[in-house]
Amino acid sequence: MTTVIAAYNSDGCIGRCDSKCHDAMYPDCDCICGGKNHGVGLKQAIQNNQDVWDELVEEIKDVTGANTVTRNDNFQMEFAL
Repeated sequence: MTTVIAAYNSDGCIGRCDSKCHDAMYPDCDCICGGKNHGVGLKQAIQNNQDVWDELVEEIKDVTGANTVTRNDNFQMEFAL
């Protein structure tokens, strides 16, 4: 399962956007992307994250309370709370 966004605190992962979202076939989305990557496929989800990096970071920081945001070599977003 490929994760494109994940948020962590000291207890571990508290939210993520993975293939359950970006490969979804049904309209309901309750993951950390807020629907931005829902059903678009992995390649487009990665591109979406690149295209709206700053905006997405601010939105997810608001949702998660994260204060540190990084992007790894696979363009996966990682948050430290």
